[in-house]
Amino acid sequence: MSDPYGGQPYNPHWQGGRPPGQWQQPPQQQWQQPAPAHGGYAPGGHGGYEPSPAADLPLAPIYRRAAARLMDNALVAVFGFALVLPIAFGVIGLDAPGSKTRTEGGVWNWPIITTLFVVLAILPFLYEAIQLSMWGQTLGKRMLGMSVVRVDPAGDPLPATQAVWRAAINNIGYQLGLFFFLILAVKVWEYAAYGLLLVTIGMVMAYLWAIWDQPLHQAMHDRFADTVVVDDRFGDEDDHYDYDQ
Repeated sequence: MSDPYGGQPYNPHWQGGRPPGQWQQPPQQQWQQPAPAHGGYAPGGHGGYEPSPAADLPLAPIYRRAAARLMDNALVAVFGFALVLPIAFGVIGLDAPGSKTRTEGGVWNWPIITTLFVVLAILPFLYEAIQLSMWGQTLGKRMLGMSVVRVDPAGDPLPATQAVWRAAINNIGYQLGLFFFLILAVKVWEYAAYGLLLVTIGMVMAYLWAIWDQPLHQAMHDRFADTVVVDDRFGDEDDHYDYDQ
């Protein structure tokens, strides 16, 4: 094959016309980052990141969210046990002398497990779903000045379906694994109690996820339901600060 440069070394400043084909480099194509889903970051034009529109919302502090959750859980547990336990004792016959449900399986019999599931899962689900559907906040969140809103469109009130979905994940969804291993441990295999420990750790981590989640500080049920918890006191605090100044 003949040398296209006549035996001379390649000169990048060669002025003899168009360089041979093997020295032509194909044009470079600019790589484009696909647009991210809401709640994440997209590379900006200056090497930075562009946050989701929901990141501009006044997010509720984690400690107040935890306090509201504890208030709601305590309220439901107290009224739930006060309502369900007398019904369970009277209808199922737990308090009757010589009752089979009183002696079979020790304390962990089916009526007790069912009562616990109603109090710890079904009642909290109804409590949260109804209030979020109507007002966007539970009693605990209302007392501490917080609301649950949509991520997209950012800050819009929750529709009923989204409120029910969030409440179902937060209450029934988290509890299903717990009661599955509880039933397995007391009815089938006692070593399944280790599964209870793992599920409990997973439930705690699902709530703690909001601490390090960026940029919206969503717990796992917020991520699945596409919601975010906002601070209703944000504007009032600013007004009070301006007045004091």
